[in-house]
Amino acid sequence: MDNKNRKLILTGGILGGITTLGLTGFFVYGHYYPNTPDAYVHAYTVTVAPYVAGYIKNIHIQPNQFIKKGELIYEIVPDSFQVIVDQKTSKLEASKKNLKSMHQELQKAKDDLKSKKASRWLVGLNQKRYAFLLEKDVVSLEKEQELQASTIEADADVTRATAEIRRISQKLLEQESLIDANSSELGTAKINFNYAKYHAPFDGFISNKFTIRTGQYVKPGQALFQIVDNSQWWVDANYKESQIHRIRPGMKASIKLDMYPGKKFEGTVINISSGSGAYYSLLPPQNATGNWVKVPQRFPVRIEIKQSSNHPLRAGSTAHSTINTMQAVKSNSSMQKVTSPDQ
Repeated sequence: MDNKNRKLILTGGILGGITTLGLTGFFVYGHYYPNTPDAYVHAYTVTVAPYVAGYIKNIHIQPNQFIKKGELIYEIVPDSFQVIVDQKTSKLEASKKNLKSMHQELQKAKDDLKSKKASRWLVGLNQKRYAFLLEKDVVSLEKEQELQASTIEADADVTRATAEIRRISQKLLEQESLIDANSSELGTAKINFNYAKYHAPFDGFISNKFTIRTGQYVKPGQALFQIVDNSQWWVDANYKESQIHRIRPGMKASIKLDMYPGKKFEGTVINISSGSGAYYSLLPPQNATGNWVKVPQRFPVRIEIKQSSNHPLRAGSTAHSTINTMQAVKSNSSMQKVTSPDQ
């Protein structure tokens, strides 16, 4: 065999070895580092709806604008709510004034009862004294009868004074209940007045579907627009069923987004769906047919993604996920706060 053939054989062997090593490395890497381009970025969204009805007075934000928690978004004309607050305030003040007057009336009734009891005590004392004199025939029978009539009248005065105190006390209880009701109504009126201004519940982005306008009439519960919560972002990566057997919560992941070529985001596996995407779809597939074709199922794997100040995340963007299944899994109790992908 000449040198030329030997070189060809050697070259072929080397190329074959390199190819074999490359293929082996490719399959080993794919086994321990499962990846999928079927992944999308998600975030929680809240639909904003007014608490009270009215006409929009001012709008302080624009579609797709970033807002901070507590930032004023819109105002409803507050005039009608202010009128109600003023009415309820006057009503509460009047009821408190009446309560004060009733307390004075009650004190007066107590003083009157005290006076009536003192008069009754004097009448009783005189009756005992005249009864002794009557036995000695010092006073007449008419005087004794007059004293008895005075005693009956004094007892009646005490009874009436006691009943008056009970009556006023009952009115006081009713007035206190009325004050509580008026106070509650005023509190509700103030709440509605404050609800005329809507403030951002958290940091986030105003959605693109922002249709409210100044002068528009809105009702409680009417969907106006959405706010994307900027505090937590995740990727729902749909892995093939043959890939998920090594994936565990807590494993680190590398995320690439089509909108940021060359930029890698760090992520952590939060959980794996208990069912495939098809299983939880609106119309699950029915495979009990004669023309069944096996289709590899995909299971959503939720991966929490760390944000980058220079690369803002956007809900719905396409991602490419790679999970490192060779690392040690570290438990993280905070991961339980993130809900399952199929919910």
